[in-house]
Amino acid sequence: MLSKRMWRCSLASLVPMIGYALLSVPAAAQDGREGSSANTAQAKKPFAFEVFSIRLHKPGTDRPGVEYMPDGYRISTPLVSLIDMAYLPLPGYRWGSSKLLHAPAWVGDDIYDVEARVAPEDQAIWQEAYAGRDFEDSELLRSAIREALKERCKIAVHVTPVEQPYWNIVMGKHGATLKETVPGAIKPVVGKSYAAGKGFYIQDNGKRQFVGVSMDDLARVLMRLTKDYPVQDRTGLAGRYDFILPWLSPQQYLESEISVPLDRMPLSGIGLMLERGKGPGFVIDIDRIERPSEN
Repeated sequence: MLSKRMWRCSLASLVPMIGYALLSVPAAAQDGREGSSANTAQAKKPFAFEVFSIRLHKPGTDRPGVEYMPDGYRISTPLVSLIDMAYLPLPGYRWGSSKLLHAPAWVGDDIYDVEARVAPEDQAIWQEAYAGRDFEDSELLRSAIREALKERCKIAVHVTPVEQPYWNIVMGKHGATLKETVPGAIKPVVGKSYAAGKGFYIQDNGKRQFVGVSMDDLARVLMRLTKDYPVQDRTGLAGRYDFILPWLSPQQYLESEISVPLDRMPLSGIGLMLERGKGPGFVIDIDRIERPSEN
């Protein structure tokens, strides 16, 4: 079994909860198409890349981060991250929410440089999905990766839903002390601002100032701090809020490899707390996979 902890740090760029009623892969995954621009004939065919280049990353060279482009996708990553993105039914809740079984060691150990392009006739629907802030969770992208893995790696998997431990974000004893967002009142700071769902945070001076962030967005950000379990929102708060949480400076982050650990994150300062709970998880069982030939 290949632990998620072996490759979690390679998904720094990668971070809505759905209920148990949707534990199976959503119906949209059957056709892989999104948006009204796809006609009926197209909808019956899974969305796929026209070109999918994959090569072993050259040791000692820089690894570029993920790049979503108007006509394609580029990433340097172990294949396990692509498998996870392609087959997990819970977009955004990847870290700690799945286990991969019967995968050869190279799936997690080898780094591949991937560059994928969509066909000219598919660029309109790709760009429609690309315009969304949560494009990394787009079923269009996930479908294209699934089809590429099937073609290049001859992959076959089956996914089993399970219940597993979670961290729950809940209300504190005296209620939340969050400020509702005033749209446009706080602007992003160039070089210090990062997306968090449909909001963002400004990281500076050992803290993160969250702006226009939902509790589900916060759960996704906090999930990067957990060593074992995913995080989910159980506050019942449906709005978007501004608040500040402590964080480490970039240099401290590099030296310690992690910022404030999740179990020491002082959410009490904003009237929230963390408690143990249960939530959906998945076991991805590899039935067949081959090393991809380079092209």
